[in-house]
Amino acid sequence: MEGLLTGDDDAIRALYARFGRPVFSLGMRLLGSREAAEELAQDVFLTAWRKAARFDPARGRLSTWLMTIAHNLAVDRLRRETGARRPTLVLVDEVPDVPGENEEDVVEERDAATRALASLTEAERRLLTRAYFRGLTAREISEADGTPLGTVKTRLRTAMIKVRRANEGKEYM
Repeated sequence: MEGLLTGDDDAIRALYARFGRPVFSLGMRLLGSREAAEELAQDVFLTAWRKAARFDPARGRLSTWLMTIAHNLAVDRLRRETGARRPTLVLVDEVPDVPGENEEDVVEERDAATRALASLTEAERRLLTRAYFRGLTAREISEADGTPLGTVKTRLRTAMIKVRRANEGKEYM
């Protein structure tokens, strides 16, 4: 992050080498197309470059900050596209290689994410999937299910806490 703040080109390359694949994978899941996921990845790292001063390590990990940027940009894009149908969840096992990436790290990250989701109840997993991977708001989930908004928000928060605890100490989550 210090390199980004000083305009060091190597810093953005290193950031992309480490987090390019998870950002791309999230883009594939949310946006459903390779082109859109590639554009999202480019936008995420450009945003990180421009807004590096906003990152506060006291508030969370760098990976969390980047994935939040990715999620927000993807959801914004989905909402901007008029008449566009939200994609269903697409689980991507085959993702293009990111230069300098270690395949063992990718497998470890995927396995840890799978374990984290397995720590949830079926209802929590369904809610989290709809909110995070399909980009639905708590209000949209509430209206679709006929569940009170506060209940949906509480269940989503509980699911996120469980996922965070299941991945405590993991840099990519």
